[in-house]
Amino acid sequence: MRLSPAALQQRREEALQRYLAGDPIEMICRETGCSKSWLYKWKKRHQCTEPDWVLEHSRRPESTPTKTPDALKAEILRLHQTLSPDGSGPVSADVIRGFLCQHGREPIPSRRTIYRILTRQAKEVNTHSFAS
Repeated sequence: MRLSPAALQQRREEALQRYLAGDPIEMICRETGCSKSWLYKWKKRHQCTEPDWVLEHSRRPESTPTKTPDALKAEILRLHQTLSPDGSGPVSADVIRGFLCQHGREPIPSRRTIYRILTRQAKEVNTHSFAS
């Protein structure tokens, strides 16, 4: 059963109020169906006196420094379609990486990164073709 954000917030507040009133932690956790670590987490946030202590915080990182830039992804996809020694079709990650090295593109992604970009694009194309 998934609770709404408002219901989760109310659950946190009630559990913490009971804790501050002196109810035993084991009893609060048993009756609310939560773990001790859950209760201690919200107790710690409450003690920091942040006004929004009861709200959930995102666990997503603020930045992803190793993420391949979108412009480089677009170039890899373009090269995959256009680079071909005999014009017969798309080329491999090795050929694309060699082309990027020869033309002084920095940074040079690994073959595995190029392969992942191509695989992800192929999955997106297949997904979109089934949806039509």
